[in-house]
Parts: sequence; C-alpha cells; structure tokens
Amino acid sequence: MIPEFLRIRIEMRFGKPIRYAKDCEALASEVSKFCNEKISATTIMRLFSILKSKTKPRLFTLDLVSQYAGFDSWEAAVNNSDLNEDYHAGQIDKLAINSLHLNQIVKIKYSPNRLLKIKYLGSLDFETTMVKNSKLHVGDILTILCIQHNFPFICENVTRQGKELGKYIGGKAGKVLDISIEW
Repeated sequence: MIPEFLRIRIEMRFGKPIRYAKDCEALASEVSKFCNEKISATTIMRLFSILKSKTKPRLFTLDLVSQYAGFDSWEAAVNNSDLNEDYHAGQIDKLAINSLHLNQIVKIKYSPNRLLKIKYLGSLDFETTMVKNSKLHVGDILTILCIQHNFPFICENVTRQGKELGKYIGGKAGKVLDISIEW
C-alpha cells in the first residue's frame, strides 16, 4: 500500500523486514514514539499489505511514516529528486536477503568493472539476468548468504544448466562497490 522505496527506508531504520503482525506492533510503537503521534498496528498492517484494505491511507498516516523514514512529510517523500526507476534507499551497506521479495532484482557492481543483475528466487538463491565482464552467465543460479559493500562478492554455489560448479568469489582482489534494488 506504500511505495517500495518508502517501505525499504522504513525497514532499514527499523532494522528488519515487516512481515508479521508482531513486527507491525513493534513498528507502530516505534513510529508513535518517534513522531509523538499515535499510529496503530492495524494501520501498519494495512500499509505493508499484511492486512487487506480497500481504502487508501490518510495523508496524516502517510506523513507519519514518511517522517519516520527521514522525510519532512509524505509530499517531500514523493517529490524527492532521488526517486526514479533506479531508486534505492541510499547506498546499501549490507543486503538483507531475508527482506527481499520473490523475483526482486538486485544490481551489484564489484571490482574490477563487473556488473550483475540477479533475480531473487527464495531460499538464498538468485538467477543471473544480466552479466557484464564476469565469468558468470545469464541463467546461472547463485546461492548467496550475504552481499556486503567493500567485501568480495561470494556465491556459496553456482549452478549452470543443472550442473553444480561450486563456490565463486568475484572481486578477489577487489570488493563490492555498489548494491541497489530495482523495482
């Protein structure tokens, strides 16, 4: 119910993904304390599509969660010049793989001059959808435990056309330069 860029900023500040009712209760309490205004767990559940709703959220509610996410207001959030198709919530230092949704695309740049786009398949598995200057191929299935800025890009296992190739370390002499999520 809220834009993905805002959901990610809220989850980054909160420190974990919002998936369950108990997460919504904790987030409602934190937003209420931060903004000095009451917001219910039910409202948070609607915003994060945990609870279905046919109505749109009130501007007051959008203002509160936008303020919690670091904006002055809802209007400031949606008019932010950083928001475009390639928007990501600042530089991601460490990708929270457990907060990704199925089929979500992650773009990774690592040295020297490597670029990947990978699609999340669930259970720590990704499929490469775009490869530039890498030994990996489009269609490879990668098992990844962690992607962290300034560390080597490590795949615990690479599977190509059904055959397991083993561990892959990209940027052995370098590191991950940028991580972003595409929508």
